[in-house]
Amino acid sequence: MEEKELYPSLVEKLHKDFSLTKDSLPAITDLADIRKHLINKVTELMSKDYERFLGSMYRIDVSESKVSEILRSKDRTTIPERFADLIIERQLLRIKTQMLYKSGKL
Repeated sequence: MEEKELYPSLVEKLHKDFSLTKDSLPAITDLADIRKHLINKVTELMSKDYERFLGSMYRIDVSESKVSEILRSKDRTTIPERFADLIIERQLLRIKTQMLYKSGKL
């Protein structure tokens, strides 16, 4: 299965985990648009509701060490982008694992 075929599931997970409204979601076929939208949401959450942001990261089950590493980075301007990439990577892994379980391959 191509990764592009996982984008609808990725958008659905982002919708659920970050309470994104359906009409604000990007085109589900373009990872760059999904990433850009997620960067904006991460930036917004980090500045307005940091506890909710951390709760979302916990719920998604991203590595605490990776979160700490990003937060300690010297280049503060890339933090939202790095978090967006980490979230996308984790969500795609979760989707692939769920698909393997459903197909009986795990």
